Amino acid sequence: MLSIQKIESLIKPILEANNIGKFKISKKSGRTPILEICIKKTDGEIDLDTCEIVSNQISDLLDQHDDSNQSYLLDVCSFGAEEELENENEIYEHIGDYVHIELKNPEKGIDSIDGTLASFEENVLNITYFVKGVKKQVAINYENVKLIRLAVKI
Repeated sequence: MLSIQKIESLIKPILEANNIGKFKISKKSGRTPILEICIKKTDGEIDLDTCEIVSNQISDLLDQHDDSNQSYLLDVCSFGAEEELENENEIYEHIGDYVHIELKNPEKGIDSIDGTLASFEENVLNITYFVKGVKKQVAINYENVKLIRLAVKI
């Protein structure tokens, strides 16, 4: 299988032509390795038809360039409902959304929290959450965030 960098350089024109604004390529090992390419359109949306079109185009392109004879599965998919927010710009885009945050160093006995991202100002995430029906708020320094992702509120 080609390197992730080579794959990225090959597929960028396909992604741009299909209005893909964000993508992530990863290789997953196993009995049959998987090349996973998560995609999202520039408008933030994604649908199965787009995944299928992009998958077919990428598959054809990789068949032309990968002569390793190593078999693997290609999985072109959405980031899903629990998309990781990878930078400050993505965090700003999701103010008002429900998120899951894991901390590098626990604060006040809390190592993770689920709540609504109320604001992100001066490197501080303000999260609103509920404990036994009581609304609470916590301020988390962005430097202490190990992971922040969208979450499904149950």
